[in-house]
Amino acid sequence: MTTTVKTITIVRPFQLPGMTQPHRPGVFELQIDEEPIDVTWEAYHTTMTLLLGSNGRTEAWPVSREEFDKTLAPSIAP
Repeated sequence: MTTTVKTITIVRPFQLPGMTQPHRPGVFELQIDEEPIDVTWEAYHTTMTLLLGSNGRTEAWPVSREEFDKTLAPSIAP
């Protein structure tokens, strides 16, 4: 398995499925895990986890590529 960690800045409040209220903008870590799939060609299964910090605690929030593209990508600062 390969893990990549990216620091992203989200500039607008956002709400992922399962969240009871929007989360405030800020700087967050996005952990991307890629695991090879056992097939005859090169393929990977990707999972993503957004690490949210608030009130002195960090929460790991799973996010799919679809949720990331729809909800978070438009709010990320270049």
